[in-house]
Amino acid sequence: MDFSGKILASFKNTKLIYGVFGIVLCITASMSFASIALAYNIVILTSKNAAPYNSFIKEFKRVLPGSSIEVKNMDGDIDKGNTIINRANKDQADLIVALGSRAAWVARNEQEIPVMFSMLSNPKKYDLDGRTGIRIGFSLRQQMQVFRTIMPNTETIGLLYSGNSKEEMKNIKERASEVGFKVIIKEVHDAREVASAVDGLLMNVDALWLRKDKIITGNARLLKQVVLLRALRKKIPIIGDNKWTVQNGALFCLFTSYQSIGAQAGGMVEQLISKGEMGFKYPLDIDIFINSNVAERLSPGVNVVVPRDAFIIK
Repeated sequence: MDFSGKILASFKNTKLIYGVFGIVLCITASMSFASIALAYNIVILTSKNAAPYNSFIKEFKRVLPGSSIEVKNMDGDIDKGNTIINRANKDQADLIVALGSRAAWVARNEQEIPVMFSMLSNPKKYDLDGRTGIRIGFSLRQQMQVFRTIMPNTETIGLLYSGNSKEEMKNIKERASEVGFKVIIKEVHDAREVASAVDGLLMNVDALWLRKDKIITGNARLLKQVVLLRALRKKIPIIGDNKWTVQNGALFCLFTSYQSIGAQAGGMVEQLISKGEMGFKYPLDIDIFINSNVAERLSPGVNVVVPRDAFIIK
């Protein structure tokens, strides 16, 4: 992990940094993949034409310079997707790469040709257990390890939820305890309960963690004016679930680039084709988006370890 080791007291003299910070839990995705020189016939099936898919494809191609890679866009049309799959079979492609939910739905039953899936947050939703791919989200263990490194003195994290399962909440508590966090969870059933729930949590926690949730994060006005604002007033750091929350008052969030996922996928091709299914992997590279104004406002009461090359906004 590449951290500056500096405990934040103030961000007043911090320069705006536009670096990319990679907390690499295993290996850097592009480090070993760039030298791969394989010669396969690969069909990439995209759910639609979108910038994230294009970023993935560009890096995927870069680490497989010897392969013939054909990109086919199904435009959200299931029939068109099936036609593309049938053509890949007829042409005896070595691999199909399915990007996005629609492509996953079309390619999930493919048996003749190996399939790699990506750009999915929940592979289980598409009956892909045991298949091969890369998620676009991080494991709880990955997240907790980063939280602990950035907030070394934090002991208790609060979490609001509405639609998630109690089993998932139990899993969160277990993973958090492995790195020394206690998680206090509060369930809400509608938006009217959010304000009182936030107030109750802020009295008993050192930080608040936002996870994607229909009620909690689905209403931008509620999130900004109730959750984020109240936490800032109490000088309680918020771990955001995306860059928007950081821009609007959360301390930081985790993300990974679509390029790095593309590089990681390229590095899995040979093993999938030669050895078979290997299950879904989590992204190897974790980047940080951090709000320096929030960090300054929290100091000196909250210690924050700043990554050297984090994306920093003011």
